[in-house]
Amino acid sequence: MKRLLFLFFLIGLNLNAGLSQSDPGQNCFTILVGKEASTDGSVFVAHNEDDLNDHNFVDLHKVPRIHHQAGERQVFLGKTDSIDEVGETFAYFWITGSKYAEEQYVNEWGVAITSNSSQSRVLNGNGKIDHNLRRLVIERSRTAREAVHIAGGIVEKFGYASSGRVYSIADPYEAWVFEVANGKHWVARRVPDGEVAIVPNYYVIDDFHPADTSQYLAAPDLIAYAVHQGWYDPQRDTSFNFRKVYGHTNRLDATWNIARKWVILNQFSPQQYDYNADFPFSIRPKTKIDMQMLMDALANHYEKTVFAQGSLTDRGSTHRRSGLGVKDTMTVCNFYNDYACITQLRSWLPSGIGNVIWIAPRYPCLQPFIPWYYGMDAISSDYEKATYQEALENYNNKNRDYFHLYPGHACWIFDDFANTADSCTSRERESIREWKKSFQADVMGTVNAREPEILRLFASDPGRALRELSALSNGLAEKALKETKGQLLRLSRSREE
Repeated sequence: MKRLLFLFFLIGLNLNAGLSQSDPGQNCFTILVGKEASTDGSVFVAHNEDDLNDHNFVDLHKVPRIHHQAGERQVFLGKTDSIDEVGETFAYFWITGSKYAEEQYVNEWGVAITSNSSQSRVLNGNGKIDHNLRRLVIERSRTAREAVHIAGGIVEKFGYASSGRVYSIADPYEAWVFEVANGKHWVARRVPDGEVAIVPNYYVIDDFHPADTSQYLAAPDLIAYAVHQGWYDPQRDTSFNFRKVYGHTNRLDATWNIARKWVILNQFSPQQYDYNADFPFSIRPKTKIDMQMLMDALANHYEKTVFAQGSLTDRGSTHRRSGLGVKDTMTVCNFYNDYACITQLRSWLPSGIGNVIWIAPRYPCLQPFIPWYYGMDAISSDYEKATYQEALENYNNKNRDYFHLYPGHACWIFDDFANTADSCTSRERESIREWKKSFQADVMGTVNAREPEILRLFASDPGRALRELSALSNGLAEKALKETKGQLLRLSRSREE
């Protein structure tokens, strides 16, 4: 009991200093899994995208290779600058929508990228690029390491416009964390193959060893700039810790950051960490990680911890936190979730089959994850309302009325369902979770049965195999939409009775 009270005391100290500095609605969460840390050899990037405003738009696209003429340039957000287009960009699967920060990609080579907001100590770096960086990287890179080099080169040339951001970059063989601060300052660290890295909304790269370029890459003046600013003294400090040297205390000390990393770290780690411990960059998990473990992690609300709240008869949302005397304690699965996605990268399969983004709209605790294969050749019109050409044309123009531009999109149904579920009793939400659990089991069973068949077909008729992939993904997505509508109708009728 004393330990529990002491923990609440420490949390209370951090709440005013950290939580009040949060940036509501832009607090993503990511888990990277090395290929030797997963049960089947997959590299995983699991991510909750937290950008939700009312009626957030989420659209899916398959963008083919695009040829560019000499002299064509890609203009940055805000027209701050532009960069020469390459002669031909790589094809990619793209999750986009009404927020600049919500872009997710996986390209034809299996290079995947996502990001989390962060905050640095750099005040006046005068950068010109942020939103466009991940698209440029995905259009030009064949490996995760090459993506890091490309991103670093662009940042060094143009400077990064925002205070800070953490990019998670992976391919079927390895995963990297790329962290950037305002201006021309960046560092990247490879996630060891047998380990897992957990990224909330602060920098996670700690010790930096510039001589080991197999594991670390960085801007050439990364340390020199910190010395000049008085943040780091090589004679006094035992090591260069990027997180502590460049990270802002608004993020490093924020309870909504610390608690989310703490709860998932302790799920996976053989060592149980105290809330105020100095968390490591990555850990070797106590058991190898599979898809279901990642789905459960992204759906976490601090169950079985001191942060847990609510009972089966309570009304009110587990996603809108009001405990501990604060506005929002930020669960991993929280009110700001736009969607959850798990990118699975499998080196032993053809790219079109082996590279998959599993997407759960809005709340991953209530919605099943549906696989969207890179190789699919068509996306259901319920999930793709704009064309990819229209999406690219408006890449730097998100200030539009998406709700009226694209009526009938599946995302509006999932949004209404999530908002309705938030006002249900916990007992009612538990019945939804049971539906989700059953549906997810059916999805996994179908995928496990169909993938080997499609793989065999791919050897003799690749085109037909990819059409079968499209039918598989779209069929599961349409079934999820139909059953969600049924759940929403059931909840609405229950309220009227």
